[in-house]
Amino acid sequence: MQPSVVVVQQPAVDFNTLLGLSNKMLGYSLSAQVDASRKQHHDASRFLSCLSAIRDPKAQAGLNPNLLNFVSFAVLIAAEERDLLDILECGGMPFVQSETVSRGIFMAVASGTLAQWRDAVKAGTTPLVEHNVRWCYCKVKEQFDQNGLGDVWKDFTSKPMNDGTFLLEDKRK
Repeated sequence: MQPSVVVVQQPAVDFNTLLGLSNKMLGYSLSAQVDASRKQHHDASRFLSCLSAIRDPKAQAGLNPNLLNFVSFAVLIAAEERDLLDILECGGMPFVQSETVSRGIFMAVASGTLAQWRDAVKAGTTPLVEHNVRWCYCKVKEQFDQNGLGDVWKDFTSKPMNDGTFLLEDKRK
């Protein structure tokens, strides 16, 4: 069985309070740049854009790599027992896990900041990991991509593999 993943928890931002109070305190709208952007933004990206605007009202909208620790996500992972430990060790994040009603299949929920997920996906998409570990982290990245958070890996290129996975390579090197 190839691992399955789904994002089960993501940030819930009280934008009304954040924007209302910060406007009174700073005298400008933290969301001006992200609101003016033509791109659709996930709440996490919108929140990080607002945080960037605290220091610079003209900060570019989007995912500021220096602020990725401000938002957290939890991902449910289902995998064979022999693969799950490797998957969780590669991620290095807190998790809870249990055996399922299907013999040999375990599930876990791992939680981490967006920075931790970026690093886990990078670590999990190298040629050094087992196929099912790489498969899992490719699927994690796809989940974040589908939620409009693919820019987290903008400094990486994806190299397709013959086994249906990909390797992430750092463009900055």
